[in-house]
Amino acid sequence: MKYTYLLILLFSISITAQKVQQVEVLKNDNQISDLFEELGQNELKLDLIDILSIPAFDITYERIKDPYSSFGVSMFINTRANASASRNWTDKFSLTPFYRFYFFNKKDYGGAGFFAEIFTKFSSGKHDVDYYNYSPDPNNPGIDYWENVEENFFDIAPGAAIGQKWVNKKGWTFEITGGVGRFLLNKDENNEEIGRAVESSRPEALLRGGFSIGKRF
Repeated sequence: MKYTYLLILLFSISITAQKVQQVEVLKNDNQISDLFEELGQNELKLDLIDILSIPAFDITYERIKDPYSSFGVSMFINTRANASASRNWTDKFSLTPFYRFYFFNKKDYGGAGFFAEIFTKFSSGKHDVDYYNYSPDPNNPGIDYWENVEENFFDIAPGAAIGQKWVNKKGWTFEITGGVGRFLLNKDENNEEIGRAVESSRPEALLRGGFSIGKRF
């Protein structure tokens, strides 16, 4: 009988220990804050798609304000000598400040997981502009002709994006982002008085996205 009571007692202790161990594995708010502070609140990352395809450098600095939000800026530098040769428009340089809201679960460390962001892109570069020259006076027709000119541009595009970020215990991060914005200054301006129509090759919308790898410190 004593052995029976002893086995029951050992079994009860084992079950209690397992429950305590399971509770310790799950992160509470204090554990999340401790891990968040240990990893650091600054992050630098590089977009892999831009550097492999264009090539261009898309470098992002992000400041993790707290486990639930962050802000930062992305800097895009196009290193191709004649980028407009492959398409009718290209960004040569851009700055994109953003603000993010994180929706992480207990498996994350804060400043990670699913996020939504709002951004504003300030970009400059070159694009092709087609000018259609014609006579505005129907009684005095002239020679109509098209003229293609490469011009510099500057534009502003607000937008929104969503994404997912993973962070390991060493502070290395991997991020997938996708979003859309709209250019505000890309408008074709026609002048009927001088007989000139303008068509720009730049799109009215932009896509923001990529695969980035970074380090938190």
